[in-house]
Amino acid sequence: MSLILSSARVETRRLTRSGLFIGLLAVFAFFGLSGPALALYMPEILGAAAGTEQLTIEAADAIPEDGIALFNQSAMQLGLILAVAVAITSLNWDARPGSSIFYRTRVRHLARLTVPRLAIDWVAVIASYTVALLLAAGLTVVFLGPIETGLIVTVGIASALYLVMAMSIGYLIMVLTRRTAAAIAAATVLMLVLPLLSSIDALAPWAPTTLLATPGSGLADIAAPLLSAVAVSAACVFTAAFVANRQSLRRDA
Repeated sequence: MSLILSSARVETRRLTRSGLFIGLLAVFAFFGLSGPALALYMPEILGAAAGTEQLTIEAADAIPEDGIALFNQSAMQLGLILAVAVAITSLNWDARPGSSIFYRTRVRHLARLTVPRLAIDWVAVIASYTVALLLAAGLTVVFLGPIETGLIVTVGIASALYLVMAMSIGYLIMVLTRRTAAAIAAATVLMLVLPLLSSIDALAPWAPTTLLATPGSGLADIAAPLLSAVAVSAACVFTAAFVANRQSLRRDA
C-alpha cells in the first residue's frame, strides 16, 4: 500500500510541478469559453465567410445544445491528444535505461508502480474537463438560454469515459513500445482512426466513438458504447500489467 501511495504522490507532484495540470485546465477551459461564444456568433461568421453575390449561406440561430456540442467537439480533439500525452509521459521513466533499471529491480509487480500514476492522470484530466464543461454550461445559459441538467450529466459521463479509454490505450502503447515519442505518435494516429469504427454498421452500436455525439441522448441510449469504453479501458490496463512484468531490462542508450 505504501508503494501505491508513494507512486500516486510522485505523479501528483509531476503534474503540478511540471505545469501539466495547469496546462490541462487552461486548454479545456479555453474550449469551455470559446464553444458557447462560437455557437452564438456562428451565423455571423458564416455570413462573413460567404459574403459574396455568388454564394449565400444561411444558418439557423444557435440553441443551447449547440454551445455544449461545439465545446465538446473542440475539447475532444486537442484536449484528447493532450490527455493521452499526459498518460504516456507518466511512464517516460521506462524509456530511460537508468531509471528503468532502478524501478524494475526494486518492484516485483510493476503494476503497483504504474497503475496509480495512470489513476492520478485520470483524475486530473476528468477534473479539468469537468471544470471546462461547467464553464461551457454556464456561458451557454447566459448567451443561448437554459439547458437541461440531464444533458450536462450525459455529456460529462460519456466524455469522461472516452478520455479514460483513450488514456488507457496510450498507456498500453507506451508499455509496449517504451519509447515516448513513438507512443505519442502511434496513439495520436489511432485516436484519429478510431472514429472510423462508427461507419461500420455491425460495430456502430458498440463503438466507443458514439460517446462523442451524445447531445440529445440519454445514458440509456449510449449504454452499449459506455460498456465498450469500460471494457477497453480495463483490457488495456490488465494487458499492460501483464506485458510490463514480462519485459526484460533495457540497457540501450
